[in-house]
Amino acid sequence: MPGRAGRNRNRDPHYYWNNTAHTKPAAQALAAELRLEFPTGGQMPTGFKSGIVLLGPLWETKEADTIKQIRIEVLLCPPPGSPAHVESEHLDAGAPRWAPRGPNVEEEAEIRKTCDMEQRLNTQMGDRTGGDVKTSDIREMLMGMGGDWTKNLASLQAAINNRDQGVG
Repeated sequence: MPGRAGRNRNRDPHYYWNNTAHTKPAAQALAAELRLEFPTGGQMPTGFKSGIVLLGPLWETKEADTIKQIRIEVLLCPPPGSPAHVESEHLDAGAPRWAPRGPNVEEEAEIRKTCDMEQRLNTQMGDRTGGDVKTSDIREMLMGMGGDWTKNLASLQAAINNRDQGVG
């Protein structure tokens, strides 16, 4: 049966959540604990297990880039006025005290890269914010990074989102 995960369709996290997890007692227990409802409406007793039971065995490898990106966003601790701060304030409403674990070596390197990008961005943009920043400004920055500018795109996006733009 072809699908997003080819022959491993049953192991694809989205397919697993929508079609398999509701049949697994451990997933039912975890979903009940988290107050999640399965799309298929399976019965859910109480209890707790690990996240793999909800999204299947491939969830971590498929979502690794997203997890890394979100960790960097959290560790940057976005300032008030930045789009990232507005988003995190909304997502963290009602959550316990903010206390992420410290960055590992790889995350520290990515944070330094993003902070360097913020410096470049501030030099390029000066006091301009939000609507004052033009596509041509960003294009100029990217072209100034050389032929392999795509490797810096994630850091540039994080720097833009972490910059005080007077939003919120």
